[in-house]
Amino acid sequence: MSEFKELTVIVEKTGTGFSAYAKEVDGLITVGDSISELKENFNEVLEEYVEYQNEMKASSLKVDDFKLNYVIDLEQFFEYFTVINKSAFAEQYVNMNTSLFRQYTKGLASLSGDKLKKISQGLHKLADELSDLSLSS
Repeated sequence: MSEFKELTVIVEKTGTGFSAYAKEVDGLITVGDSISELKENFNEVLEEYVEYQNEMKASSLKVDDFKLNYVIDLEQFFEYFTVINKSAFAEQYVNMNTSLFRQYTKGLASLSGDKLKKISQGLHKLADELSDLSLSS
């Protein structure tokens, strides 16, 4: 495989943790108590899938040939990451009305693709800022 095969991994909150499945490949599913564990488990499932494909088709597929795009809906995201203050995030990173943002995160208001993209970009901006910092005493 000469280029990346992108997999959309749908993450869903369950009563006991999280589940995930690849949208493009039947059978690539897993669970985990946390998102970190879920990602580890999904990587193991992907490794088994690659091994199986190589045995059955005598191909040279590698795990590194795949780009994983983990996707979770907005409501579940903020339910899991309760440490993020929704109002402050909406104001500082999305420049959005806080009341409307809370409605989006509770599934009470319809969210357009453009708004969802803007929120996602705000999350990535926050993550970039955090990854550039170290704490000192």
